[in-house]
Amino acid sequence: MAEERLYSITEAAEKLGVSPATIATWIRLGIVTASRQDGLGRNRYTEADIKEMERRFQERQARKRAAQPPSP
Repeated sequence: MAEERLYSITEAAEKLGVSPATIATWIRLGIVTASRQDGLGRNRYTEADIKEMERRFQERQARKRAAQPPSP
């Protein structure tokens, strides 16, 4: 059985089009979590983690757009 691909925070950020600092903020705020940590304690993300981050990011963006007053 093939091992599941694990991504670093930098790789996950590149896939999502955000900065690693953004993902770190999401973790700190409890918006997302990492599935695994490597031997050095660094967070590692699965494809499923990245898809969940993207889903939550899109939800947050939609809420922000809905909260903005309409343009004149």
